[in-house]
Amino acid sequence: MATFGEKIRMRREELNLSQEQLASLAGLTRRSIVSYETTSKRPYASSIRKIAAALGVTVRYLERDDIDDPQAGIDEEPFIQEAREMYGKKGADEMAAVLAQNEALFAGGTLTEDQKDMFYEAVTRAYFMNKERAREKFGRKAPKKQME
Repeated sequence: MATFGEKIRMRREELNLSQEQLASLAGLTRRSIVSYETTSKRPYASSIRKIAAALGVTVRYLERDDIDDPQAGIDEEPFIQEAREMYGKKGADEMAAVLAQNEALFAGGTLTEDQKDMFYEAVTRAYFMNKERAREKFGRKAPKKQME
């Protein structure tokens, strides 16, 4: 099992990138990349997403030391990203949890990639629909204007 920093260094080296080149691709400084590779320091979530994209790996792979597959969770990432764009970090975390809870459905299964995508899309639609219903029912109401 590799740590966050070890995964960055190993993947960077596989791609024959210098720390400077990775920093440029990720929109970070070389100093940050050096720090992540050589210490236990972890960046903010937004920087992790940038590093993952620059290295062609998933966020899940970088964040979890127990995952060795650089493409772990690749099917779910677009749906998690969509939830992040609509509902922020909390929404992304909730979507990731919902999808992770349903991962067992695919264990040893015979679903095609299209069938998996259809499943993820259905779960995503259901999640968004319920978030909107909750917002309408429990969200803040605009204050009533007083009559003069």
